[in-house]
Amino acid sequence: MFELTRCITMPLGLIVAFSGAPALADDTPPATPLATIRTITAESLAALQVNTAALSKNPARVAARIAGIVDPYLDFSIMSEEVLGVGWRRADPQQRTRFTQAFKQLLTDDYAAVFKQYTGQTIKVTDSRWEDAIHDRATVSSRIESPGAQPIQVDYHLFHTGGRWKVYDVVVDGVSLLINYREVFASELQHESLDGLITRLEQKVSTLGSSGSQ
Repeated sequence: MFELTRCITMPLGLIVAFSGAPALADDTPPATPLATIRTITAESLAALQVNTAALSKNPARVAARIAGIVDPYLDFSIMSEEVLGVGWRRADPQQRTRFTQAFKQLLTDDYAAVFKQYTGQTIKVTDSRWEDAIHDRATVSSRIESPGAQPIQVDYHLFHTGGRWKVYDVVVDGVSLLINYREVFASELQHESLDGLITRLEQKVSTLGSSGSQ
């Protein structure tokens, strides 16, 4: 259950770790989608470098530090709504809150796993394009490069809300993170209730958190 190919979750970790760009001198949100992706990578790389010694011993702690930087740029509510699909529309407010919290933690745990597997990958932000006429949705394209391997194309989908640009989906070589998770959760909901799904997801992230803190 909930086992997805690592290449799908890998870019969420790499976006917050392995690239370089000048960080903002103040708390002003980046003005463009391209600047948003570059700012996230720059600030997170700096935090990762400071915590390099702790990475192998406690990747979950480092991931939590990086998540503190990244979370303002990810819209977990929209992501949760998209991945749960019909289940979201049928959920009550408490179920939505529980699912969003658990799904957010699942992604954070993925960061930790990605960091442990880092072997010199870099990510190059290449360009951006608008997705609509009113310019409140955009896609930023990038390329993950690993020594001795073919580059991986990664597109980040963002929309403008609350005065800043936020990521709501990551597409790796044409495969959407949200669609992948949606298929997994839809399959699970064919065999159990929404409460059962949420409880098992909470148990999974609790187990991952306990093992990662060792």
